[in-house]
Amino acid sequence: MVAKSEFKKSKQILADVIFELQNHSDALNWFLTYDRLAELLEIRKEECLRKIYQFKSKKPQMTLAGGFHEVDGELLIDFLSFVLDLDEVAEVFLQSGIYFSERPLYELREGYKSLVQKTIANHKLDRELILLLSAATIDFDDAIDSYLMDKFEIDFFVRRSVFQFLESNSVRTEFGAEEFLFEYLKALIPTKILNFRDITKEFRERTYYELYGRFREQEKKKKKKNKTISIEMEELLNFFDLEPGATLPQLKKKFKELLKKYHPDINKKGEEMTKKIILKYNRLVELLGN
Repeated sequence: MVAKSEFKKSKQILADVIFELQNHSDALNWFLTYDRLAELLEIRKEECLRKIYQFKSKKPQMTLAGGFHEVDGELLIDFLSFVLDLDEVAEVFLQSGIYFSERPLYELREGYKSLVQKTIANHKLDRELILLLSAATIDFDDAIDSYLMDKFEIDFFVRRSVFQFLESNSVRTEFGAEEFLFEYLKALIPTKILNFRDITKEFRERTYYELYGRFREQEKKKKKKNKTISIEMEELLNFFDLEPGATLPQLKKKFKELLKKYHPDINKKGEEMTKKIILKYNRLVELLGN
């Protein structure tokens, strides 16, 4: 009976934390102070800080900044799971529409790729237009790019992918989740993570064969033997458009380029992306240093 009562209390505290973040969220930007967190956990500030320091001993990447920002969402989820002894914290955060961890964002990216591939695969080829574009360009891929841009709108794929993601995960949208995810996908399209030519590679090869009755000759490139890297490392390198084996100076250069592009002083909608860039940069620096 006691265990059931404690479980019910933990779920209520989690609901209170979510409600607090939702009420103070501005386009998915929020900050939860340690003082307010202690109140929500119904414990003294000293005990809350003790738990935070205990938690930090297992999370060396965590910095003590008086509270949890939205970029610390993953840490806040882990901390609440640790303190409340609940397994569903990440799912509740996702459905609340105030924070998206790497796993659901990966799901969103894969959903976008799948939608593009399925839509294009079911498309009836306009052979005359492709032949015309091919005759007007040197690179066949440039012709395909022009063709696909003429037939499809990237924004449609992005919007549709976001809609399907929100619907399948029952995510609340009144706190800015839809626009955040839209901007997130759009920002990745120019990078290797969502490279359009890679996503549509099968369509390009099939189209070439249908037009010319033969497979394209691929340029033979010397393959460098790369060390096996983790999924996290691969995604971070892709985010900064870097190859495995990249050096810290190369990372720093890419980091500065991205900051210039998304800094809020230049890009009014770049504040969230700027925080994400800084967070990912610090993590990649840590990984490259090991």
